[in-house]
Formats: sequence, structure tokens, C-alpha cells
Amino acid sequence: MDTPSAGGGGAPKEPAQPRVLSATCPDEACCARLFFPSYDQSVECPQCGQRHDRTALRDVQEVSNPGIAFHSLIRNILISNLVPKHGEDTIKVRGLSNYHCKLVSPLLTTYGMDKQSGKARLLSEMGAGAYFDCSVLAVRAFRIDPELVDVAGYGKDVSGSLSYLRGTLALVRAHNDGEDRLLPVHVDGDGHCLVHAVSRALVGRELFWHPLRCHLKRHLEEHLSKYKELLKDFVDEKEWPAIIAECDPDFLPPEGELLGLRNIHVFSLANVLRRPIILLDSLAGMQSPGDYAALFLPSLVAPEQCRGGPRNRRNPPLCLSWSSSGRNHYIPLVGVRMGDKLPQIPRSLLPKAWGVPHSLVDSYIDFDAKGCCVVGGDYQLSEGYLMRLTAAMDEVFQHKHGVHPTLVADVHHYVYKRTGVVGIHPSLVVRATQKALAERRLYRCLTCNAVCEHHVSPEWFRPGGLLYTTLQESVKNPMPEKLYTFRQYGVTCWYNREKDELVPVIAKNTLEHCTWCKSTHVRHLRGDGTLELRNGDRTRTPSNSKYCSCGFKHFWDGKEYDTLPLQITVSLEWNDKVVKDTVFWFQHESDASLNSNVYTVASEVVNKHFPGVFGSERLLQQVVDQILEQTRLPEDSMEEDRAEGSDIEAGGVGRCRSPHGHLTTPSSSSAAASKFIIKGYKTLHKEELGVSETERRLLERIQGHATTSRRKHGSPERDRQSAVSGASATSPISVVSNSSLSMAQPTLVERPNFVRVVTSDGRQGQLRPSALGITLTELQAWVTAEFGIPAERQLLKSGIPPRVLAEPPDGGALSLSHGDRVIVEVVGADPSASGVAQGLNAASTSDATLEGDLVRHLQEAQKILSLESGLRAMLGHLKRTGATVWSYAQENEWLFCRGGLFYAQMQRDVGLVDGKHCHLPLIPDKVFTYNAKHDRLELCFEPYGHFAIGPDVEAKIASGQVGSTGQHHQSPTASPTSAAAASASSAVGAEGASTSAESSNTAGSSADEKKSAGVVAKPSRTVVRKGPGFTVLAPASPEKPKKTAESEHSEQERALEQLQTVVSMLQDQESRAVTEVDPEPSWRRRGNNEDPDGMDTD
Repeated sequence: MDTPSAGGGGAPKEPAQPRVLSATCPDEACCARLFFPSYDQSVECPQCGQRHDRTALRDVQEVSNPGIAFHSLIRNILISNLVPKHGEDTIKVRGLSNYHCKLVSPLLTTYGMDKQSGKARLLSEMGAGAYFDCSVLAVRAFRIDPELVDVAGYGKDVSGSLSYLRGTLALVRAHNDGEDRLLPVHVDGDGHCLVHAVSRALVGRELFWHPLRCHLKRHLEEHLSKYKELLKDFVDEKEWPAIIAECDPDFLPPEGELLGLRNIHVFSLANVLRRPIILLDSLAGMQSPGDYAALFLPSLVAPEQCRGGPRNRRNPPLCLSWSSSGRNHYIPLVGVRMGDKLPQIPRSLLPKAWGVPHSLVDSYIDFDAKGCCVVGGDYQLSEGYLMRLTAAMDEVFQHKHGVHPTLVADVHHYVYKRTGVVGIHPSLVVRATQKALAERRLYRCLTCNAVCEHHVSPEWFRPGGLLYTTLQESVKNPMPEKLYTFRQYGVTCWYNREKDELVPVIAKNTLEHCTWCKSTHVRHLRGDGTLELRNGDRTRTPSNSKYCSCGFKHFWDGKEYDTLPLQITVSLEWNDKVVKDTVFWFQHESDASLNSNVYTVASEVVNKHFPGVFGSERLLQQVVDQILEQTRLPEDSMEEDRAEGSDIEAGGVGRCRSPHGHLTTPSSSSAAASKFIIKGYKTLHKEELGVSETERRLLERIQGHATTSRRKHGSPERDRQSAVSGASATSPISVVSNSSLSMAQPTLVERPNFVRVVTSDGRQGQLRPSALGITLTELQAWVTAEFGIPAERQLLKSGIPPRVLAEPPDGGALSLSHGDRVIVEVVGADPSASGVAQGLNAASTSDATLEGDLVRHLQEAQKILSLESGLRAMLGHLKRTGATVWSYAQENEWLFCRGGLFYAQMQRDVGLVDGKHCHLPLIPDKVFTYNAKHDRLELCFEPYGHFAIGPDVEAKIASGQVGSTGQHHQSPTASPTSAAAASASSAVGAEGASTSAESSNTAGSSADEKKSAGVVAKPSRTVVRKGPGFTVLAPASPEKPKKTAESEHSEQERALEQLQTVVSMLQDQESRAVTEVDPEPSWRRRGNNEDPDGMDTD
């Protein structure tokens, strides 16, 4: 023995905690998920009742989730110690138990299965006679699989027969090469053991006990004269009525007599099946003078009629035996499946023929050269056919009785066996189950899976009964119209004064807890065995989701989900009415179609509280925004979600992973998905995913033409930068330009690992350092290639507060990590300038080049922003400057023209109808109207009329400086630059909308616009989305009158300032969306500001 060393001063190690393993039940009809400690060598399945060796289990793995491990161990303890274990008659093998076979066997007497439909039909309708002819099973034989030999109730008999038949089986083994090819198996001892044994020897199940008894009775009645003549020396004439009566399936013997069949019945069964039956006994019994062992030959059938099978051989004999010295229980001896090896019995072991001369043996049994005969044969009825046949009989059973046979078997096991009732007739259990279901007293526990009956005795309701006495003690004079609830017993009653008794209210009676494990999770059972589940209940379907620790799926509104839903509280406000509701959000489902669709959920909420409200798009968008804000994934989980392919929910829109592992882009003709994608760094609207084929092709043409136009009309400076970037593609620095973020197509963006670079003149970019990092020289080279700023004019800063980046002493990589911000200050720029002036003075470009760059940058930035983002960007700018929305809007009248934010908002929410009035949420105290003639929004200033919006418009109206529509002064003529701004702003209408060819040509080529100061740029045609996603090709705006060169020049400068202001707003909004994680929802951050994405109409 090992002893610890004396010098060991360390503390003794704690014993290792046992691991918890999970596996799948090897029974193909069960496949239950099993949990067990690692030290268990065998595991009992609580669902089918079989005990499996650990080596036979499938998918064995360790449970890493401690919640699942703890829950499973507790449940195993409950089931093993509190819930009654399955007996031999209720253990299921391939979904079928012995008790189940007993229930459906009577149907097989008159029903068969149609091979074409697989449904049960009457035998008379199929032309097979009124009753089942058991002789069709004459060539069949059952051989048991070795792995099922130890299954209780199905495999080898454990009643002592192996010990009783030890000597006989040893002789059989000696003639089978020393192998146990013949095995005594279990049959139930319910008075039908003979037909059970014959049925198991034929098909392996106790399915045909009832047809065998019925056919045996008919056979004796039809051939009674032959039997009387043959057995006149052994059977008295007066015994035949009793012999025939004993064959009836419902026969009840006189009191004091044993219930069972005799040798005469075995002999008759041999003639019914047209094959010999061998009855063996112990060696002592076989040598005794009694007829305990015998050979029953089908002597009443001609030998040539006892042939069958594919090779038309003599039907091999079946083998039965006694299980004990009491000789009151028959068991079958069946072959064990060992390839082509069949069990054999030597001639010397065959008993004497019963009732006929022994010389007839060679006429009915074939012997080989060694004098052995085959037992059973190799022509087996397939297990699949038996399962289909049983399923067809189950349907007939449920149709006739209103309950499923599996439910009756569970009631027999959990309700009657626990009370000690044994041997109750199955028909009585069926009627009791029907009554309990009708009175809604039958439940199933979700924790231990046991069936519970809510037992209420009728005596409780009468005078002197339990409930009657309890009511009298608490209420002196019970009222007939009042309900009385007895919570302790789960009963609700009302008092019947005429009969002086309590009457239970069946609909209100409930079982509070499980009879066995005392769990409160009990649910009503239906006749088909299903449960009346509630939302959130755990089902028996296993789940491998990492987001739920129970290991099973959950029921919700008729479907099964891997996880329970998130409960999200949303608020709806409409016409001073505020409604709060809770919605349920599903995500992380293995079946992507079960994930919640944000627009479907929002529509249900809106229609529930505000049905038929005009302009409900605003309410819908409110709910959508709140749901998306509360279900937004943290940045740290995006990489894991993308690895699982979560970004391609929505039917695979965007880039998806092909079977070979690389990313592929689906064609536009792929099925449009309706899933709302909320993961990743880009949010796609439902309408962008579900547009029609015409819209999709139109968008593809516009986007392709826009890309070509930008490349054709690009500035020389940008072309030079693109060339430099392309030449440095092999360097460890990878560049991510802003244009890559502005693509309208839904794409799968990889996990970002970039550093944001911002210049002092408002430009920005993103660079992706390699795994080795980036040096100061490489960073300066990248800034030169991206922004055109020479290295000697760069002052690089980073950190909070910004500090000048210095090259490390060893010349290695800079200490920059993902999300850091690098500021590039242009040395030599005017330090007094800031904002727009600083950017304009720092750039060494002409006004025309700057104008073209600003317009292109504005177009690219606005492509990734929605209308809501544009409005919020404007609000953020106003908050920084301190200006009001109305004062800012008067200075920027283009907001109310085609392409402006307010124009697009009205177009989306209520539509553009001439003379239509509306309120803008950001300017609630003003009323606006749409003027179709001039294609713009105008101020409704009653009682004076409608006026174009401009600087100090209200003061001018009051002083009479402007007139109403048709007489008022025209707004300043749009310059080429303002036309370009309007064209670019039109993309704010909806995410993903692209400008048309005219818009690209107008906004892309600033040099062409500057050819003549008097030439006015032609307004662009834009693709605008109404609602989120509605695509409309807007007509071109009418041309503006020309102006002089001087006024044109001033207007250009003013437009440049407006453009630069909008660019700054959009850049700031974009940078926050890419690199910052908002700590609180946007609707809460806005405080008391109204939602800009909404509109009230009059």
C-alpha cells in the first residue's frame, strides 16, 4: 500500500469533482438526451426505460455548461428516487412497449395496412376476409439483436428460466458450435402467455396475441369433428365446449381455476400456423413420463401445404419451453442474430410427438446430415414494417376510443400501478383514461415526465364529505350563486341547495403540483398525448444552443425555439396618447426563419394599439428604432457572431460563405429575404431586401452607371491618390477609404481592425495596420497617399489629450490599437482659421477642385446615412452652434426643395400632394404646404397665404416685402453648387438609394459646371425612398433663371460654406457611428426633443 511521505508538507489534494457527461439514447425511436456522472458504467433512459451500457451510448461528450450539468443531475435524482421506474410491460424498444402491443392487438384481428397509403383498412374491404389469417406468418421467425439481449421485458427472460433450463440449453449449445444461438426471452404472464410466446417467436412482439386466440377458436369450431376423432382416447366429449371457450380473448375462468391454455391448444396452434411447435422442459422434465415436453406436428394439414418461403421449403419449427418447475408459464426460445448462423436442435433432443405417430416427424421437419433441424428460420418480418403497422393501428385506436394507446399505457404505469392494482383489464384502463380526459383531470409533469391524475372522490361533495364539511365550518349558509374554491385540493364548487351537495366546476379544477416530484410545472393532457403547453414551457426536444442552459427547446405560440425571448418594452405616442407594451424578441435560433423580424413585430404592436391610423409609418419607425436599440449587439460579440454566419440571416442577403469556405456574393435574382439584419456595423432595411426584380435591376443599373461616372469624372488629384494606393497594395498597410463604407449593397463587413485618421480640414480615412503594426514613416506615407499632404507639412497627434506622435527609439511600430484616433494637422496653415475656412485655406487646390471634392465627399458620405441620420446630424450641429431649427432652416431654404431633408421627410411620411398641409416635428409651431408648381415646401402663414421660405421670411411677410404664392418674390436662383448639394442630399431619403446618371454627371464634374458663370446647372433626377424603402424616380426640377457673373460668384461662395457645414456634420455623425459605442439609446439621449422621423398631418 502506498503511504504519504513524512516529508510531504503540502496540503492534501481535494478529490476531483466528477464530470457530467451527456449522450444520446441508442434506441432509434427514442434518441433522448441523457445526462450522467462520468463514473456510471450504465445509464437508464427515463424516456424509454431501457438501461444501456455506457459503451453503447451515442455522441458521448462532457457537459461544459455548469447550469445544464447541475439541472440534469438534480433531475436524475428526482426520477430515480421519486418517480416509479418502468416495468417490463412499459419499457419501450424502438418506441413500442408490451402494453402498447396488447392495446392495439385486437385491431389486428379485423384491420390490415394498405401498402399504397400506409393507412389501416378493414380486411374485408381489402378482400382478405373478415378476420386475420395467422397462417400468413407460417414462414416468419424472429431473431433478436445481440445488443438488445439484456433489455428487460424484451431480451432474455429473467424469471429463472436460464437456471431451470441450464442442462437443456447446454445440449443445444453443444450442437451450435458452443454458441448461445437459442435464447429464452421474456413474455408477460397475464394469462395469455402461450399466444404471447408464439407471437414473439413469429415477429418479436406481442402484437398478434388477439388474432391468434380468435383464429384458434375459429379453427377448433370449424374442425371440431376432426379433433374429436383424433383425440377421442385423450379428451372426453364433455370437455370440448370448455376447450373452445378457453380460446376466447375475454375468457374468465371459474373461481379457483387457473387461467391458461393447455397442450391441446398448442397442438391446434401448430395446425393454424402450419408448422411444428417444439415444447422443451428441463432435462428432468423431458425424461419424466408426463407430457411436459412434446413435439406438436400440424398433422391435420397435408405436408405439402406446410411449405413456404422464397425457396418453398418445409416451414421450420418454433420452439417454446416452460420457465419453471411449476410449468404454468410459457416462454419462447428465439434465435440470436449471428450473421448467417441459425440455431439448431438435434433429433435426439426432440420430444415425442403429441397425439400423432412419431413417424410423421420426417414428413414435417427437415434434418441435415448431422441429424439437426433449424429452429425458426431466417425469414424475418422487418422491424420497419411492424412500426408502420403499429402506427396505422394507433390511428384507428385513437379514432375509436378518443385516446392514444401510449397515453393509456402511461396511465396504467403512473396511476394504477402506484396504487397496487395489478392485472386490471386494459379495457378498464381505457375507459378510466377517457373519463379523466373528459373531466380534465389528467396532467403530465414537465419536470419528471410522469402522468398525474387529479383524484377527486365523489364522496367529498356530499354531506359528511371532506369538502362539504370544510365548507360548513367556514360558511354557515352557503349561497347557490357563489363559487367556493378549495385551493388545497385544487377544486372549485358551487352549492346545490335542492340536492344539498356541492357540484364541482370541472373547467376550474386544477392540479397544483406533481404527484411524484411535487413540481408545479404540470400541464393538461390531450387525448392524442400532447400537452396544453404555455409560452415558455420546456419541451422534450433537445437543443444545443449555447444561449440557454436547460438543453431543451421551449414552446412559444405553437413553435419550438432554442431560447426564451427577450422582453422589450416599447412606447408608442400618437395624438397625445402614450401606450407602453412589451414585445417578445427571438434571436440566436438555429433555424434562422424563427428569428424575429423587426418590421413584423413592430407592425403587430402598432396594429394592436392604433389600428387603421393614417400615417402609421411614424409609429412603426418608433417601435423599430426602440427594438433595434435594445437588441443591438455589443462590439465584442460581433466577431463570434460573424464566425457562426449570423450576419447572413435574412435569407443569405449580402456576402455568404460558400461550401468551400470562401465568401461569395449572391446574384440579384436570388430569393428576396424579409429578415431585418441588425448585426454588424451596417443596418439594412427590410425594404432594401425585399424589393421587386424591376427595382433591383434599376438599382443595379444606377449604381453601375454612378460608379462609371465617378471614375470618368474623377479629379486628377484623386486619380493620383488611387494610383499610389494601388501601388502600395503589397505593403503591410491596407487602406480603407470612405467610399468603401458608402456602398448601398448589403455586404458582410469583416471584423474591423483600423485606426481612424482625421485631418484638420475635416477629411478622414481609415487605415488597417498589419499584425506587426505600423511605423511613423509608413504612417506618414499613408497620409500622403490618402490626403495628398506632404510629410514635411504633417503634424501627427494621438491620445487624450492629443499628443504628438514620436518615432520610437528603436524605430519600431507605433503604439496604436484598434479604434485609436490620429489627428493630422497641416503645418503652415492659417492658425486663426477654423472649421470651413481652415479646410479651404489648407488645401492647395483651386475653387473648382475643392468644390468638386466637397460634392463627391458629400455624395459618398450621404450614401451610408438614412434620412433619420441626416436629421440627427443637423440637430447635433445646431446644438453645437446654439442656433434654432427654424432660424437655420430660413438660412438654408434648400432643405424645403427637392433633395432637402424636410422635403424628403414629407415625401416619405405623407406623400407630396399639391396643397397638402403638414406639421414638421422639428418645427412644430409652423404649418407647411406642398407647392407642386414650384416643387417645394412653403410656409403657410394664415391669413396671408403661402410663402417661399427664406431669411427672415416672417418679418418680410409682416412688412409686405413678399407676396403669397404666385405673387411673392422668387427664392434666390440656385447655383451650380447648390444644385449639386440638393442632388447629393437626395440620398438622405433612404439608405441604399443611388443617384441617377444625370445626378452623377452633375455632381461629379465640377470643372464642367464652372465653364460659364452664367450657366445654371441642370437639377438632378434622384431615386428617393418613401417610407423606408419605396423607390420613386422623381422628375427633374424646372430650371432656374440665369444670373450675372458677380452674383453667381457670391452664390458659389455661400453654397461652398453650406456644403462644408453639412460635410462636417455628416463626418462627425459617421465617425461616432463607426468607432463609438453609444452607452444609452438614442431616443433617451435626445432628452425631450421630439422624434425627427415622424410627422403629424392635418
